[in-house]
Amino acid sequence: MPDIAIIGGGPGGLTAAIALARRGIPSTVFERDAHPERIPRFNPDRSYPIDITGHGLKALRHIDALAHFDAHLTPFRGIKYGRRVLDHWREPGWIGSRGDITRALMSLAEQRHGGLIDFVFHSDIGTVDVHAGEVVGRRFDLVVGADGAGSAVRSAMREQAEGFTVATSAVPNFGLLLELDQVGGALDKHYLNGLAVNPLALAAVIADEDKPDGVRWLCVIGVNKPITFASPAEAASWLRRHVPRALELTGEQAVAEFARRAPVNLGQRLSCSRLHAGRAVLLGDAAAAFPPVGQGGNAALESAMVLDQCLASGLLATAGARYDAAWRPEADAISWIGGQIRYQNPVTLLRSLVAAPFGVNITSQAKSSTRSYADVRRAARRLGPIWA
Repeated sequence: MPDIAIIGGGPGGLTAAIALARRGIPSTVFERDAHPERIPRFNPDRSYPIDITGHGLKALRHIDALAHFDAHLTPFRGIKYGRRVLDHWREPGWIGSRGDITRALMSLAEQRHGGLIDFVFHSDIGTVDVHAGEVVGRRFDLVVGADGAGSAVRSAMREQAEGFTVATSAVPNFGLLLELDQVGGALDKHYLNGLAVNPLALAAVIADEDKPDGVRWLCVIGVNKPITFASPAEAASWLRRHVPRALELTGEQAVAEFARRAPVNLGQRLSCSRLHAGRAVLLGDAAAAFPPVGQGGNAALESAMVLDQCLASGLLATAGARYDAAWRPEADAISWIGGQIRYQNPVTLLRSLVAAPFGVNITSQAKSSTRSYADVRRAARRLGPIWA
């Protein structure tokens, strides 16, 4: 029986542990934070709602997790702008925070697979020997790096594995987070609600048991440069000019908190020359971080599913190469898709308008449960310079 370490207890790491346990394979999950039920569901300065749709849905079906997501997250039905539904989502889907997702997966892990998954919380892994598979003095047959964009496992692969390289780039995308504390019945919690186009402003819910209706509304505003405000009055004036609908749905205290928050850099991109080295493999953002296009959580879940399928299909010693062949084209494709969306950029809007008659909407098609990310990318690039 292989001994497997999973570094990172986020969505990708938990999905991998559950998938392995379903086949009777034990794992040890090292997580730097506390148990998901003992930490806040979200970081009020950085968190934003995540929708789990096509690619994530495939992974959740793989681990039989749909009922747990029904219990912990809000059902997702699509995208609205005003009263108009722009994009219907007709399959099962959910929306919530990263904390909502990890709580749903942890409840599944503990209820069904507690005897096969060993959790080590408050464990910040700094060094990994990728060739020996050594973590904190213990040797494993496989080390799964599911530790996010700042991955210690990826750093170890870069230092220890000959020919392993990491390429980084960035697009000028920044996010401003505003809580909407006076929504009432003005917005539908089952949708991503568009409040403005330029800058792009999307409002959605995350779970919050302290609220009367059980949800907290957050609005993420996408801008092309860092913006700071000298006072709440200046922030309110900016919202009045650029996102007046959001200002109608929030109060003075929320605007004051909005004014003090630093903008979040959302435009970072990262890709690896391969996703395995020695006894280590990379999942999710550790393998490929990309600007948000609604697919970060979905890609992390699917990458864990693909790794499990590769581990089940042959010898453990060659599973890393099989996983690299299966997932790296997908990781490269979604990273490319993320790089095409640039906030407050007229070229992005023009591309979308020109490509629409050809049926190529890369952000909508990326949600599909039947099309790969690589297929969406190929279809877009057939239009030549539009998506070059």
